[in-house]
Amino acid sequence: MAGIHIHPHDILDEGIGPILDRISKMNGVDHLFVEVNTIFERNPYPAGRLPHNPKHECVQGTATLHVKLDIQPQHLYQRVDPTIIAGQDPLLDLKQATDGSHYRVIPWANILNGDFGGQVSENQVVDFRGDPVEHWLCPNGPNVIELWKTTFSAINAQYGYSTFLIDRIRYPDWAGKSVSPRGLFTCFCPHCQHEMTVLGIHVDAVRARLEALAVQMRTGHYDATVDALLADELLQRWIAFRQHSVSRFVQRLLSEISAIDGGDTDLWLDLWPPAYSWILGQDYQALTRSSKALKHFPYHKLGGGADVQGLIEYFARDESQRESAFRAFMRLFDLPYDISYQQFKAEGFPIVFVKQQNNLVREKSQPGTFIYSGIQMWNLSPEALLETIDAAERSDCDDLLYYCYGWAEQELFDAVGNHYPQANG
Repeated sequence: MAGIHIHPHDILDEGIGPILDRISKMNGVDHLFVEVNTIFERNPYPAGRLPHNPKHECVQGTATLHVKLDIQPQHLYQRVDPTIIAGQDPLLDLKQATDGSHYRVIPWANILNGDFGGQVSENQVVDFRGDPVEHWLCPNGPNVIELWKTTFSAINAQYGYSTFLIDRIRYPDWAGKSVSPRGLFTCFCPHCQHEMTVLGIHVDAVRARLEALAVQMRTGHYDATVDALLADELLQRWIAFRQHSVSRFVQRLLSEISAIDGGDTDLWLDLWPPAYSWILGQDYQALTRSSKALKHFPYHKLGGGADVQGLIEYFARDESQRESAFRAFMRLFDLPYDISYQQFKAEGFPIVFVKQQNNLVREKSQPGTFIYSGIQMWNLSPEALLETIDAAERSDCDDLLYYCYGWAEQELFDAVGNHYPQANG
């Protein structure tokens, strides 16, 4: 049941035949997670080339929809990619090639982050200073559930798929087109402010506390910021509110879809590793009440998938400050590794990060949750890839989900195939 992520440009540029031929030689990968709407991400990230793409050295995601759907105009919508308007349909191409085979296709959707149109101002994330966070929708936005309920129902009707991997179900992190830590101090849209007030959370007091933290970080008082985020009662209530908002969003989305299809739809979760998930609004225990399967991405060589280096460099002006900021970062996210910032930049986290995070996911999730360990499959050697696979296999996860097809050198596909020579591919 191992899986691999595929982007629309992979299908359009390479064609289905070469993709399935390459994946089949990995042995044992039978779940294909195909992206139906992109994000503003360079492919590959953060640099490099697409090693087997015959048309493009790299592809910049435009956060558009890559499926052809018959949907009536809505209050909120995602812009359709020009390739779809021109008549191409990568999801249909994959469906036609895999129907009746051993492959299972899982559409993979980015929910709260994209290039949206319509009543965006009524549904967007707003930071603690009242400024919109571009391209992010709020889980408490009034039209967001309707958008995705309609989209998933239309995908089911058009392509026949009823299981979806839902990604970007959170508040913004500090990365994106550029590093912007203000994304962490969200959301203060009118809907979130109303919800906080109902819960007895004083909105202006939270804003003032976050402004104080921003000053502390700019002036190098990193440990004071960590102390507040871990222990301040007001901030703890605010963090819990964010987690509740995301969990309730997923539960409501599934409930409203089920009212249409009689409960045939499954939403699997694409989450951040538990080290960071809590600060982005993701509560494993609550979310896995709505989902029977999840994937997270303990990419140890990239700091768990987080742009750690980007955040440190944003605030710290010299080497001493960078080391101090890095130690505070490690304490905030309970990462007990005796490494310097320079070591991290060169090597990432120790390999034990993979096993530790997978075991935490098992501990924090509902019993019986199927857990995929995301496996970094780019910008590393075959030996490092196999080391990661071994660490994941010795953990409490159920299987592996590789990220991603288009970014991986051929030698990495060969390494996986040689590692599983007896598997049924």
